Amino acid sequence: MNILAAKNYILDTARLIVPATRVLFYEVDGRLQPYGHISSTNENWGRLYRKFVALDPYHPRCFAKMNRNVFGTAPGYGPDLENADYVEGFRQVLGIRHKAEMFLRDAEGGIRAGLRYARLEGDREFTTEEMIKLSRMQPLFANQWCTALVQDMEAQIFSGLTEREREVFDLLLSGYPNQDISRLLSIALPTVKNHVKAILAKTGYANRAELLAALYRAGHVLRAPH
Repeated sequence: MNILAAKNYILDTARLIVPATRVLFYEVDGRLQPYGHISSTNENWGRLYRKFVALDPYHPRCFAKMNRNVFGTAPGYGPDLENADYVEGFRQVLGIRHKAEMFLRDAEGGIRAGLRYARLEGDREFTTEEMIKLSRMQPLFANQWCTALVQDMEAQIFSGLTEREREVFDLLLSGYPNQDISRLLSIALPTVKNHVKAILAKTGYANRAELLAALYRAGHVLRAPH
């Protein structure tokens, strides 16, 4: 599943599990900045939000070092303190009364994406049961998203490799050392080393450990070779 398909699948499923006036999916970069938003509605609140993003109590940076993944305005799920200027200048202006936020983390606990639910004035607060549903779905959504990230990363890498380099790369992903790759592909060890150097040069990583670490952070798990 590619990145866009994964986004839409998670967004559509999230809306079915816990309905809201608006549900939004966003990616999170290495600096913990949200981007790549897609929404269940056509409303665009981005311009106003950019004025208050530094005050957002539900911003990923506020939760990066926490173990919890689901927050909101429901009792027991909120941040320690909601910024009054943010509430008055952003939420109240848009009529947002109730919120729920889910963070999707990678294998090392880094936030890689998020889901934001909003209910307007006159709507009911998110119930404890709904927040529990979100907590239960969080690992599934996180796995779905990180799997899509890995597949996208691998596809980008594969697209620039020769057929033989792809075979070597596939075995690298399965955890095989150079000696075993040489035996499995029936090629000389120096040739394997040259292919590994070419793969690293094309992908921009300093060594195989760095390449595999990047894939692991995205959610890659060692797998049997094809």
